Amino acid sequence: MIKGAEELIRDFVITIRNRYSINVSEDEIVHEHLEAPHVPTNLPVGKAAVYVFSMPANSIVPAGPNRALKVGKAGPNSNARFQYQHYKSGSANSTLAGAIENNLVLQSYIGLDQTPRNVGSWIQKNIDRDNFFVDGLRKDLLSLLEVYLKGRLGPIFEGSLSTSGLTRGSSRRGK
Repeated sequence: MIKGAEELIRDFVITIRNRYSINVSEDEIVHEHLEAPHVPTNLPVGKAAVYVFSMPANSIVPAGPNRALKVGKAGPNSNARFQYQHYKSGSANSTLAGAIENNLVLQSYIGLDQTPRNVGSWIQKNIDRDNFFVDGLRKDLLSLLEVYLKGRLGPIFEGSLSTSGLTRGSSRRGK
């Protein structure tokens, strides 16, 4: 669970108004919290979303409670991305499942001794999810909100080891 979702929305709206002169109200951003264990929902028709995967408030892993793991966005025609791609084992590094599988160095930090057989089920059972819905026509808000939440929350699975050659199943030895 991320702390202070309403405050984040309020601060974002103020920042967007002041920095970009974009007309937006707090009412245009609707927050939904899905506590672990959770079931992914459909992206509402006509909506876009920024979503945040985080450790639960009662987490006792090294990452700590409420720690953001991944922030992403889905446009109004991206229900697959919103609803299930982040839970799909063997998926792209840009998904939470892919990041967990391919960044072994961070697994113990989030409480894993080894890669779960079914990463998607583990995510649903152990990770909270927060969704921030905006009107699907407000693409200006969607991208800015994603960047803002990444900056404010500092998710640990932004970036990947995929370009270093140190992904799952590989090793590199020093000289």
